[in-house]
Amino acid sequence: MVRSTQKTFGILHGIGRTTAVLVMTVCLFHGLGCATLRRDPVSEDVITARQMSLRGFDSLEQSKLEDAEAWFANAIEINPVDDDARVEYAELLWRRDARDEAIKHLEQAVELSGGKATLVVRLGEMYLAQGDAERAWQQAERAIQSNRQLPCAWALRGDVRRHQGKLQEALAEYHRSLSFEGHCPHVQLALASIYREQNRPRRALSTLDSLAEHYPPDEMPQDLLLEQGLALKALGRHENAASLLAQATQLGEPSTELLFHLAEAQLLSGDTTNARLALIAALAQEPNHGPSNRLQGQIDEQQRRLTAAVERY
Repeated sequence: MVRSTQKTFGILHGIGRTTAVLVMTVCLFHGLGCATLRRDPVSEDVITARQMSLRGFDSLEQSKLEDAEAWFANAIEINPVDDDARVEYAELLWRRDARDEAIKHLEQAVELSGGKATLVVRLGEMYLAQGDAERAWQQAERAIQSNRQLPCAWALRGDVRRHQGKLQEALAEYHRSLSFEGHCPHVQLALASIYREQNRPRRALSTLDSLAEHYPPDEMPQDLLLEQGLALKALGRHENAASLLAQATQLGEPSTELLFHLAEAQLLSGDTTNARLALIAALAQEPNHGPSNRLQGQIDEQQRRLTAAVERY
């Protein structure tokens, strides 16, 4: 029997995942016999739903998000107790900002999974993103009761405390998370941001340098470069800050915040021309962005004073 099974898997090796499941299903039905089918029947609906889920995963791997969402939605409709399909469907809904519906499906997935701790944490993250800190904290506590060494659960507690403005407590929660998993970009970036807010830029930069060691120089994430630039700017190293922030703008679509900080660092380093260009880009994205408009006013005032001084001579 073992050799027969090994031979079957050898034949399946190299063919598509969906096809493999279909072939194995047929083999199992023929090998187990009618008596087993009577004891543990697998409905055609369940088989069909599994096939649809697999097609959904294949679509995800190919970045065909709309196709994936349709496959998972159909799988759930046919087999409502498929928690894996619900999780993926919830994440796809979340990505296209259908947040209430995403939370509803993830809540169901959590219950179907028997309260799987990582799913509980993800549900808490969604609650917090919607501003519900109390329910987010409850999910973190629920996950920790299941597994006290789960890093993401302690990180969620840190996120909640930070959301509440309790920065010192957030630091403690984040450090507890790192004690179980030393490399966690989300936690390390959050720590650096809090240190900077507490006027501890050297500690922030040290935390970021530790995180940067895990990336090749040409693969640094945009948010890491942004935080490094902000820490350097806080230390008065304006040219270094401007260089890193300019590098960050090349890694995907730069946010208004990133463009503003780049403009500010460039202005502080004496590069008024490029500071203006960065502000133009920032205000093109968000015309009412307060910090960018105020910085633009400062540059205009400097220019007026310079012009007046030149005219006097």
